[in-house]
Amino acid sequence: MLRNYLSRVVILSSVLLCTWPLEASEHYSDHELFCFSLPKNTDCLLELQRQLQQQPTGSKSWYKLESYLLDYYYDKIDFTSLKLQAEMLLQRQDVPSVVLAQVYFYYAKTMMHFNQPGQAEAYGLKAAHLVTELYKSFGNPLRLVELANLQKALGQNELAVQTLSEAEHRAGNSQDPIFWFELNSNKALISDSAESFEESLLYRQRAVTAILPTAHNLKIVVALGNLARTEQLLGRYQAALEHYQQSLAYMSKNTDPHNWSIYHVRLAEIAIQLSDQRLSSQYMQQIDSGLLGQTHLVVYQQLQQQLAQYHKKKPAGI
Repeated sequence: MLRNYLSRVVILSSVLLCTWPLEASEHYSDHELFCFSLPKNTDCLLELQRQLQQQPTGSKSWYKLESYLLDYYYDKIDFTSLKLQAEMLLQRQDVPSVVLAQVYFYYAKTMMHFNQPGQAEAYGLKAAHLVTELYKSFGNPLRLVELANLQKALGQNELAVQTLSEAEHRAGNSQDPIFWFELNSNKALISDSAESFEESLLYRQRAVTAILPTAHNLKIVVALGNLARTEQLLGRYQAALEHYQQSLAYMSKNTDPHNWSIYHVRLAEIAIQLSDQRLSSQYMQQIDSGLLGQTHLVVYQQLQQQLAQYHKKKPAGI
């Protein structure tokens, strides 16, 4: 469970460049594996809640399901439910260290979301301290990548670089695609923060290379979206367009409407940058503006204005 307390953002939320500045890489979390193991069309949240009610409160199996539930709420960007769940667990005195680290981290992210930076920093530091102690016990290189992700979130970029270097050294010739996806995604995040996008591009490409041969569709979407956004920022519009288009094969409007809309905002924006207003208009039709956060909503509204001006000036019959 330790490996999951630093799971997404978001997907993709398309990561640092596409969504929140502190949400970037993510690995396949246990709650996703739990959900995928259920019969088709089963509501994962309802099944989690049902199984929780059947377990003795405070038991090992109960805490395992609570861990899944925290991951689920974070994955779905449901910070209201995440806050309530975390606060319930923070009141208990018997929370296992691994779960407590997860609770601290998610509560810190929740406080960031609700604009309480003091509380966010306090719980982020608690999480960092506990994770460091847990790493000493477990010693897995992927745990180091998670620690570096938290250090990056706390603004400790130099320390995060050192931690990632140690993780890479410990991994050696590991064949684990998740590790290399996470490692390079986190390296890219640090490069992004320094606006070293050429360097970031290299790490984004490596992350895609690592994860693309796997069946981890959610991570593939994240990897391709991050690569495409970096290419867009570098002015490599055709490559960015192709990688965003490629990512659509791993998601659908029904199963991932949030990221579907975000990616189509970027596709519409890139089409404009390529002077293809007709293609941009096609992508705009796929967007549910009600699902967009403020950053992407502003881009969407700007695109609407640009396309309206284009259609107004366009000669009749074209």
